[in-house]
Amino acid sequence: MIITWDNISEVNRRIKERDLDYKVHLSDACGGQSMWIEALNKDNRFDNLDDLNGLIQDYFLEIHADVEFSWDKKSFWSKDRSLIF
Repeated sequence: MIITWDNISEVNRRIKERDLDYKVHLSDACGGQSMWIEALNKDNRFDNLDDLNGLIQDYFLEIHADVEFSWDKKSFWSKDRSLIF
C-alpha cells in the first residue's frame, strides 16, 4: 500500500488533537516509503512513544494498512510493500 501525504496529514492532526508533542514525516524513495517521528520539544526524550505508536497503528489499521515499527519505535513503514491502493 502506498502511504499518501493526506495520510500523514491526518495522522499528524490526530497527534495534535491528543496533545502529543510529535510530528510524523514521510520519506519516499526508490526503495520504498518510510515514516519517522520528530519530537517537537527539544527536551523530549521519546518517553511516551507507546501512546503515540498506538495512535499511529490504529489510524493505519483504519485505512487497511499494517505498519511495523523500528526497534527504537521512532520510525515505521508499511508491512505491505506492494503498490496496491
